[in-house]
Amino acid sequence: MFGFPFVLPATFVVVILVYLSLRQYHRVKKRDGARDRVQTHTSKTTTSSKELDPLDHSLYWYPVAFSREVPCGSNRPFGFYLLNEPLCLYRRNDGELICVLDLCPHRSARLSLGQITKDGNLECFYHGWQFGAHGQCVHIPSVSKSSKTPSLICARTVPVHEQYGYIWIWPGKYELADSRFIPHQLFADLQAENSTFLLAPENTFDLDIPYDLMVDNLLDLAHIDFTHDGTIGKRSQASWIRSERITPSPYYSTNTESCSFKLQRHERPLPSTEFSYFHFVPPCFVRLEHNMSDNGRIIAQIFLIIPSAEKKMRLLSQFYRNFFCYKWIEYIPGYDYLVDRMVTKIVDQDIRLLNDVDRNIREMGAKPLGTTVSADAPIKAFRRYHTRALMKYETIYVKKGAWATIKTTLNESDEVDIEDLKLD
Repeated sequence: MFGFPFVLPATFVVVILVYLSLRQYHRVKKRDGARDRVQTHTSKTTTSSKELDPLDHSLYWYPVAFSREVPCGSNRPFGFYLLNEPLCLYRRNDGELICVLDLCPHRSARLSLGQITKDGNLECFYHGWQFGAHGQCVHIPSVSKSSKTPSLICARTVPVHEQYGYIWIWPGKYELADSRFIPHQLFADLQAENSTFLLAPENTFDLDIPYDLMVDNLLDLAHIDFTHDGTIGKRSQASWIRSERITPSPYYSTNTESCSFKLQRHERPLPSTEFSYFHFVPPCFVRLEHNMSDNGRIIAQIFLIIPSAEKKMRLLSQFYRNFFCYKWIEYIPGYDYLVDRMVTKIVDQDIRLLNDVDRNIREMGAKPLGTTVSADAPIKAFRRYHTRALMKYETIYVKKGAWATIKTTLNESDEVDIEDLKLD
């Protein structure tokens, strides 16, 4: 009699917990399924990676998004910028990913404003032109059904590869794209079937800062105890950091411009990390490995700093650990929220700092790297690479308006009466 008022709230709480647990379970399963997707770009090129200029930023594969960001069944295309070029991703009903220039061949509208039809075609928001496999135009509502005009029009496509939970884009010459050039070594050991590492939820951030400042920041071990005091650092634990270059880099075979360093703290009152490995793999990949103690505990971090435009970048991060690897932890309601909140707080601390650095560089002509100490060796190595690339090519970005000169299959200089293109 007296217990009934208390049973109902308890039952309600149980129902809510079960509901949240099921949602979290399906979220994790969906995320794991997206990570397992593989779409290999096939190429007939005989060019080897050693024949490509490592200073040419167009000759690289860029992981522009996680696979889960462009899910199957979604009716929304994924618009983004890469090296100042507007691009659009869409996934067809069979799961195939297609990347096109975010520019309708008709009236130059952004294709990313459109939608994915039930047939898996990308439909332009302006006049309903539809693009199917390989960017081929398959339907124009305002043209006679007997017209062959759609078959003569194709949106410009860009090579796509899907692996390791990422969607990779090749912005350079189409004929040079080869999936062999993807930095497989960055992920292979961590995601192998027999790997002892567990991958935590990934994170994505679109930021209004130059990408090179974030690369500097991620290669900087000394800033952690100050910029991130109270989160992953503690200013009272700051100490001397000795940097030792590893020659050759373990990633030399992936890219000859790669550089690696072993960083070790000395004179620290309560050392929590024995040593760390910092790796930079051009053009924008950073891998950090923190060896926590003598018992083999390791935290591996992979950061992908994508240069979207001159003052914009996209940061994608993955965290792996080889201890406390219990998959069931991911199924706990609120786990994703807590991880995302912590990572966001850390990135916000970086952004607050880097915005000021960017302002001083732009407005006062300050240097990105001035007087250096041993702890700055990884940053110095990256800056040397970046400076050489700018000296040779002036900019790593596609110059504004360059894509506007690209022609469709039809000759744009000709006036074409579409009614003249009817089939007999």
